[in-house]
Amino acid sequence: MKTIAFLPTIATGALVASIALTTGCGQAPTGKSSGKADQLAALEKENSSLKTKLANAQSRIDSLHAQINSAGPAVADYGLSVPEILEELMEIKMTSENRRAVQRRINFLLESLVEQGEASVPHIREFLNKMEDIDFVVQRSDEEGEGRGRGRGGRGEDFMERFRNRGGRTSMSFEQAPSLRIGLIDILKEIGGSSAEAALGEILTKTARGFEVAYTAKTVRDMIGPDAFRDEALEAAHALLNDPVEVSNPNSYDRNAKRYLFSVLEMYNDQTFIQSAQGLLVREDGRIDDTVLDYLDDVGKERAMDAIYQAFSSGQVTDRGDLADLTRAGLKYTGSNPQANQMFKDIMSSDEYDMRVKWSALREMDDAEDDTTLQVRLNLMQGLPASGDDATDKVVQMYTRQMEAKINGEEFDMRKEMQSLGTDFWRNTFGRGESGDRGDRGSRGNNRGENRRNQPTIVPAP
Repeated sequence: MKTIAFLPTIATGALVASIALTTGCGQAPTGKSSGKADQLAALEKENSSLKTKLANAQSRIDSLHAQINSAGPAVADYGLSVPEILEELMEIKMTSENRRAVQRRINFLLESLVEQGEASVPHIREFLNKMEDIDFVVQRSDEEGEGRGRGRGGRGEDFMERFRNRGGRTSMSFEQAPSLRIGLIDILKEIGGSSAEAALGEILTKTARGFEVAYTAKTVRDMIGPDAFRDEALEAAHALLNDPVEVSNPNSYDRNAKRYLFSVLEMYNDQTFIQSAQGLLVREDGRIDDTVLDYLDDVGKERAMDAIYQAFSSGQVTDRGDLADLTRAGLKYTGSNPQANQMFKDIMSSDEYDMRVKWSALREMDDAEDDTTLQVRLNLMQGLPASGDDATDKVVQMYTRQMEAKINGEEFDMRKEMQSLGTDFWRNTFGRGESGDRGDRGSRGNNRGENRRNQPTIVPAP
């Protein structure tokens, strides 16, 4: 029966007619002919079902072709060569009106490169070496841009840029490729093989864009393993951090190149850049570069204590948020590191640091689980002379009691102690009346303006 289902329509009809003739015309079927009639009915039913399925499948194919071709020339795409595909991708222009159709077209063309497999790799490699790119984003007219700028208080895209910049660490996950080069890197990953891997390695040795170094490093690590192209990726990151290359017509990814490059160092847990990073920690304006501090804190750990202490005690850093950040990064080693111990003493004994910085220091003291470290820290706190400032002395006493309770395995109601200090204490100390507020903890950079934790977003190339 299955072979009959795939016969041409005419052949199927002829077979049905021949079976009908064997049953006679206007005669009552015998038992044998009755069985053939049942077979004929089953064949007719199967034939009708297959015709319906074929018609539905053809309709879906026609609909898909119509959607794809609506974004480009109305020609059959099956014969496009790799250079032709790349050329069309370079000419892509996305507007608010054609965005969905063009995105489908982009996806189709990229998938066509995958279908051609290793034959695509030399052409993709040649294109990537040209250092050209196209952003796959909506290109708005001047009128559209002005309209958006006048919307919601006149802030327009500037507001959206700031909104996006509130994100966490740099993101390298996309539902759709944000640019042609990123799309082609994804295609090389999907094709796989030694040629594709070599092409990706070549990007690391040639690109001057920090984001591409990071994205390519992430790609090869996913393909091969955590140490894939380690030397090439780190050499590129070190070079661009020490001697940045100015990218013409930079987009948001390019403007966040330093953050992406430091993410490469963190990917490979590279500690060889710690000494160089120390010189980048304090900017020329006296502010802390939080990207560098994150690297020193996450990768350098205690090896970075010297840089953190020097920055803290240099007198260059005066911003309260920056000082609190340095406090959190350095005092986690209190009890085991002499510089961290001295840093704590300096903070608590000096009038140069206000109560918020002292508060940040005290909160770090009970953030340890082993009794040995807790005891050393408690000894430091008990050895502090009275400051003469009632607020400071009360908070020191409160945290001292909490640490004693923790070491002895006893309960201590810190919230109750905080409430007992009274609303006036909190208002005078922190400028607000909410007792129990944890202050700046876990919110590095609250006083740093709008440039904290940049989450990049692609923008159209001019």
